[in-house]
Amino acid sequence: MKKLNLLICFVALAGLFLSCSKDEASSNTDIGSGTGTGTGTGTGTTASLKIAIDPTITYQTITGFGGANKMWGTETLSVADAAKAFGVGDNQLGLSIFRVRLSSDKNDWPIIVNSIKEANKYGLKVLACPWSPPAALKSNNNTTGGYLLSENYKAFKDYINEYIKYMSDNGAKIDVVSIQNEPDWKASYESCEYTADDFINFFNAPGAIVGAKVAAPESLNFNQTMTNAILSNDVAASKIDIVAGHTYGSGTAKFPLVEQKNKEIWMTEYLLNLNSGNAGAAAWSTYSETAKWEESLKMLTGIHEAMISNWNAYIWWYIKRFYSFLGDGEQGTVSGEILKRGFAFAHFSKFVRPGFVRIANNLPTTSTFKVTSYKKGNQTVIVFINSDSYSLPNVQLSGLNPTSASSYTTNVTVSMEKKDLTITNQTISVAIKPYSVTTIVINN
Repeated sequence: MKKLNLLICFVALAGLFLSCSKDEASSNTDIGSGTGTGTGTGTGTTASLKIAIDPTITYQTITGFGGANKMWGTETLSVADAAKAFGVGDNQLGLSIFRVRLSSDKNDWPIIVNSIKEANKYGLKVLACPWSPPAALKSNNNTTGGYLLSENYKAFKDYINEYIKYMSDNGAKIDVVSIQNEPDWKASYESCEYTADDFINFFNAPGAIVGAKVAAPESLNFNQTMTNAILSNDVAASKIDIVAGHTYGSGTAKFPLVEQKNKEIWMTEYLLNLNSGNAGAAAWSTYSETAKWEESLKMLTGIHEAMISNWNAYIWWYIKRFYSFLGDGEQGTVSGEILKRGFAFAHFSKFVRPGFVRIANNLPTTSTFKVTSYKKGNQTVIVFINSDSYSLPNVQLSGLNPTSASSYTTNVTVSMEKKDLTITNQTISVAIKPYSVTTIVINN
């Protein structure tokens, strides 16, 4: 379905780098201001871990965390699916961004209207992305491959505007539009190729996109060379509100020029599925829940790395798929049932809401344990990812003025397990399980 041959290579390379990183992390006994014991390959326990939160040091404002509707066919999120994906109550995931396809065929437009309206009802931002302009506007008169003819730049802007207006006229609000999904990837499916110069010329050509913010370039692996070239053109930069990209194989890093230009940074597509989509690969249903959970921890680590790179949003691939957030009835899943990976993602999406600001903590970014912290109003949220076999029975959080605190933990055996936490002398104590994600919600 998605760049499968390339992903095999990328996964192999990623495994090599992760192995090196893991060896380096395991050689350290000091973790933050605490000390650790254990081997890193068996079970172990750290004696203590002290983390100081500093709400006076702030970074990016969070726009949200989200996922996508299925891009082809007639299946869309039902009302019940939307409630589970977008709501913030018990057994709901709290997604705040919904990605949909801006189809090159106007006959497809009505299919997605109701799902967008459901997203609007829950206050989500909706991002619409084209995989190709209409074939008649392209060099090869085909929706696969080719490029947008320069004489049709304005026509494609008008087409995007028509889509935005169509949705609006039908009660469905589009907040952001992309220009092209993965313009630097030669695909065998619906696609269109752009260079950095093509984007610059497109934005400098007559016509304008109105009624929604604009995201670009949505490259395969957040190609900074392409992005920086586009932003170095003043006119093109002025037409882009959000720098978007994907992280297939690589790409997670800080973007100094994007921050200088005061643009938001959105990761708009990524997936992991234990390579089960590859020809001849083992089916998803044959993997153990432990193997699936280990991959979900990799997903969470990717989100963590995006956050410490000052990115504003993180959007997964399909919301409803057997390897994603809601089951689709395939590979042993129950259609509409929240999956373990959905609960994992919700540790960010449900608690780190739009408008939260990331704040500092003193845990080194090289630590085996991954911690990010956020604030909004009187609330502080801390997301703690433990991808190792160590348990941490006494993590102490300081630097705040807490009145109450609760933790929510997910691992291979529990989902969103809630506990009220003890506060002593303004220090919060929490126990962290091995191979787990824990979100701590603090009222100050």
